[in-house]
Amino acid sequence: MRLTMKRLLTTLLAAPLFWACSDSSPDSAGATSETTNGIAFTVVDANRTPVPRARLTLYSQGTLAVLGSAEADTAGIAKFDTLVTDAFVEGIAGEDSSLMVWTPLDTNQTEIPLYASASLTVRTGAAEADYDSLFETLTLGSTPYAALRNGGEYTFAHVPAGFFDIIAGDSLIATVTLENGTATDTLFHVPNVTREFVFEDFDDGDSLNNMAKTYPNFGWYFGAVGKSHFIRPDSTSGFSGMLEDGTGKDGAQGKFISLEFDLSDTGYVMLGTHLGLDTGYYDLSRLTAIRMKVRGDGKFFVALEHYKEIENNTYHKALWKTEASEDWREIVFRPGEEALREESFQVHFSEIATEIGFFTIFVRSGTYLQIDDIVFEGIDSIE
Repeated sequence: MRLTMKRLLTTLLAAPLFWACSDSSPDSAGATSETTNGIAFTVVDANRTPVPRARLTLYSQGTLAVLGSAEADTAGIAKFDTLVTDAFVEGIAGEDSSLMVWTPLDTNQTEIPLYASASLTVRTGAAEADYDSLFETLTLGSTPYAALRNGGEYTFAHVPAGFFDIIAGDSLIATVTLENGTATDTLFHVPNVTREFVFEDFDDGDSLNNMAKTYPNFGWYFGAVGKSHFIRPDSTSGFSGMLEDGTGKDGAQGKFISLEFDLSDTGYVMLGTHLGLDTGYYDLSRLTAIRMKVRGDGKFFVALEHYKEIENNTYHKALWKTEASEDWREIVFRPGEEALREESFQVHFSEIATEIGFFTIFVRSGTYLQIDDIVFEGIDSIE
């Protein structure tokens, strides 16, 4: 730590795995689809509307060797010249494989339904120095789908919905359920590699973030700008008025921040915390992601801000924007995906990463926001 003085921020079911360096069913009705010399299907979407030019590929269930492929005609009909059994069928249609299916072949079907494809990102929370200890590729078991390592994570950009095993080398590391049209982004803990720092979980009930256990800081503060104002906390309760205990209810565990506000037409509210005292700043350049659990009804922004004031209470910041939903969900913010507006002093994270002074949340719409479990990935301590 370098310190100066001036102004007071899908469920994975994990299985054991030793990571090491490595070289690189929907319902359908109908009679038999068998023809005299092969099989034929009508490819349809979720509304059972034929999908012209959809592509079907048959894979051996044993070896995943390609057994045949066909393209649907203008009526959505795809034909295979030979009768095949013990196979998987893959269907793909639309720009960027927007419609997909992966399912065991059933020759009693006359239709192959396609649904909105899903995406899957598996994060490891590995620091750059540990990237070489990760496998270069992950695969979805019993499918042809693979993802190459990009830094410390793997992204399956377009895959069918379904229940899949995630495989590294010859080892099962997790199982995942992907729903139609959803993006799943989750962390898999790799023994001796995954690095996490729980910046704040609010369970201790005090106003200090968890860095204060090592380095003194002034804790959490909040404020309203313009004609906006807080309903919770009220003007007399302070930080303690933000805390709510969700143990055993609402899908939360332990305490969390609960804010209610009236933003009027042009105002906003903010919640923030210093990482240190006054102009203390910290090197977060190894950060690979910030994740946090949220629930709410509006848009908000998360920022890591530089320690040095450039205007009255204004700082250069790496800022990410997102939107809360009515159910608790985990949101992930990555360096490199921040919003950039020079007039608002928003910069690339890399420009300020070694001198971070504040963690700040700006709320621009909605009526309430709840926050829990703010975690920095890629680091296991703050220096």
